[in-house]
Amino acid sequence: MLSLRRHSLLACLLLIAGALPSIAAQPDMKLWYGQPAGKWEEALPLGNGRLGAMVYGGADEERLQLNEESLWAGEPTDVYPDHFAENLHKVQQLVLDGKIGEARELGLKTLTMSPTSFRSYQPLGDLRIVPEHAGKVDDYRRELDLERGVVRVSYRAGGVRFTREIFISAVDDVLAMRLSADTPGRLKAQIRMIRSKDAVVKAAGQDRLLLDGQIVDIEAPKSYDDNPGGSGPGGKHMKFAARLLVRTRGGTVSGDDQSLVIDGADEAVILLTAATDYNLDKMNFDRSIDPAERSDQILKKAAGKAWPDLLKDHVAEHGALMNRVSLDLGPSKDAAKPTDARLAAGKDSPDDPGLAALYFQYGRYLLMSSSRHPGRLPANLQGIWNDKMWAPWESDYHLNINLQMNYWPADVCNLGETVDPLVQWMTRLARKGSVTAQRLYGIGGWLTFLATNPFGRTTPSASSKESQFQNGVLDPLAGAWMSMALWRHYEFTRDRAFLEQQAYPVLKGAAQFILDFLVEDHDGLLVIVPSTSPENTYADPKTGKAVRITRGSTYHMSIARAVFQAVIEASRVLEKDAALRERLEAAMVKFPPVKVGSNGTIQEWIEDYVEKEPQHRHLSHLVGLHPFSLITAKDVDLLEAVRKTLERRGFGGDVGWSSAWKVSIYARLHDAEKAHSYFHRLIHRNAFPNLMDGLWPGRTFQIDGNLAGSAGVAEMLLQSHTGRLELLPALPKAWANGRVSGLGARGAFEVDMQWADGSLSRAAIKSRKGGSCTVCYKEKTVELKTQPGQTVRLDGQLKVVE
Repeated sequence: MLSLRRHSLLACLLLIAGALPSIAAQPDMKLWYGQPAGKWEEALPLGNGRLGAMVYGGADEERLQLNEESLWAGEPTDVYPDHFAENLHKVQQLVLDGKIGEARELGLKTLTMSPTSFRSYQPLGDLRIVPEHAGKVDDYRRELDLERGVVRVSYRAGGVRFTREIFISAVDDVLAMRLSADTPGRLKAQIRMIRSKDAVVKAAGQDRLLLDGQIVDIEAPKSYDDNPGGSGPGGKHMKFAARLLVRTRGGTVSGDDQSLVIDGADEAVILLTAATDYNLDKMNFDRSIDPAERSDQILKKAAGKAWPDLLKDHVAEHGALMNRVSLDLGPSKDAAKPTDARLAAGKDSPDDPGLAALYFQYGRYLLMSSSRHPGRLPANLQGIWNDKMWAPWESDYHLNINLQMNYWPADVCNLGETVDPLVQWMTRLARKGSVTAQRLYGIGGWLTFLATNPFGRTTPSASSKESQFQNGVLDPLAGAWMSMALWRHYEFTRDRAFLEQQAYPVLKGAAQFILDFLVEDHDGLLVIVPSTSPENTYADPKTGKAVRITRGSTYHMSIARAVFQAVIEASRVLEKDAALRERLEAAMVKFPPVKVGSNGTIQEWIEDYVEKEPQHRHLSHLVGLHPFSLITAKDVDLLEAVRKTLERRGFGGDVGWSSAWKVSIYARLHDAEKAHSYFHRLIHRNAFPNLMDGLWPGRTFQIDGNLAGSAGVAEMLLQSHTGRLELLPALPKAWANGRVSGLGARGAFEVDMQWADGSLSRAAIKSRKGGSCTVCYKEKTVELKTQPGQTVRLDGQLKVVE
């Protein structure tokens, strides 16, 4: 009775309050700690899409580990084995004849070539600041304000309050830091830039530091190579530079060989920027670009602004993106605790919905900090944050799930601008991939494989020849899957010019390659041969050995169907390519259907093979449900098979991105509690103290878990993949009371909602482009016709509120 009264009272208050605001008050938008970071996974990230920094916040020594998005070792390297197409046809025939072992051996021998991989993304270096102060440090606080994009460090020492404010501005393209003391003349510090190799640092005048470098790669065995199959030739490669300026109020600044010294100042402002000679249009370094000159120009322009203006412009621009979405999932008993303490307290308890909302917003923050203007490249495996000279998996662009996951939150979380670097890069990648399609396969369209980099490698890449074949050669549709991110962006924006000029050419080229590559098998079906399902194996019926090679995997045929459907729809929108549309439609009729195996799960391969690893981390055969929408509510048997597949897969080896994917898949199944359990697991099992995602608990940061985790929360609250706007389709009990504003929906809609006691209280649907939409909540449905810019308000029964 009490809960009914509370619900009724809240409903009355909402009616009195009127429309939901477009942006609700942001709860709990800070990560904070009572001590400095002791290791990289505790430091706090800043970024403007191009420059990145991890802030440690040390009182005795401040360390900012620095990155520039395009600073990569190596050079463009593609490999073209002789007679590739001829040998591929032989492999295809062996697969069709069921001679799997022979197909594998022939492919491994004839379709691979060194260097099998490429070199790594590298850090720019460190900014180190050693303050001079007396007395014990106390009253320490380190925080990252997501709303403002500012890290703040504050502590007392010797009776003086010292404060640091740090941000990376997209407006001015610089890292900016203000050091201050609340007692005049007490600010003293030494400032250095350091890099472990390939760079020289020197002071220039009394207030500047110059870092100039060029990556010099040395081939194995004379130097370390992380890839047994080789990573490309050595030589003098990417050039880079960084520039730092210090200005003070009071006191002095002096240069000392490789450092600057601040003495007796009231405050100091440090500005830093960096550049490389990378050219996106060439997908290569370009000796006509002078990174030192480019850095000087950026710094000179920024130096013309006072600190208040730098800060004001940054906060305004950052907030204009970050604050588009507000999420409140209810009160938390641990809200007053530091972030690391909240993580520890929540391991065995789901009673911190505020931390869940914070994690959601943190994912949005990481995406917009690693993929946006002035950046030119998409977010890599680590966004832009990497402290290792040879990063895990080169910190590359992995195209068999990871880069896809990075962009799942972009549109639904109202950060459409973050897709632009991906689009610009993919447009150029497809251009290079068309050369590879011709040289390797002798067919049209474009392709790329498992892994690539800013140099645009479009031939098979992996650590060794075996991996090059198993993960690379066998998955020529990885690029086609990635192209669906462009189609999804169009679905959310309904931007016809974007579709015609950017998305459609990439999608069409992917479809053309698939169309030409399809083979008719002995059953008369059109299939991809050879085919695979990423990183998973089945037992060869003849030998019992674990193998990956097959024909027409569910993964590949789902990608082919999704790409074909997207191109068909796009061609109708654009009123072009009718002949191609007819060919695609005819081909799909001969595609094998998604099957249910004898154990009740979705068949991963075209035959009902025995799985070698039933709890494998990949869920590639479920792409038809998510991220695609090939399996819908009408496919009852397939939905049940998906559920059984998830149950059989279990926790998937505690891999962060796998848990994040399961959040969205369970949300599509409308299983709120399972979705929530995996989201809770993602945070409390895989998150580092700074909330960055660990690939495995406590090991190896990968950004995909963070970003896909945010997308999963959005999927629990709003779905639009079926052409309808489904409100609160997977709301868990732990989030019984809350509100959200600003989520994006397909059809160019924006959605605000509020709910209480697990039931929708009211919603607002804003139409960006106008048009009709169907809104659903549980069994209720309403049809809306909207005008551009119109907001339609609904109550909890989906009745229009005038």
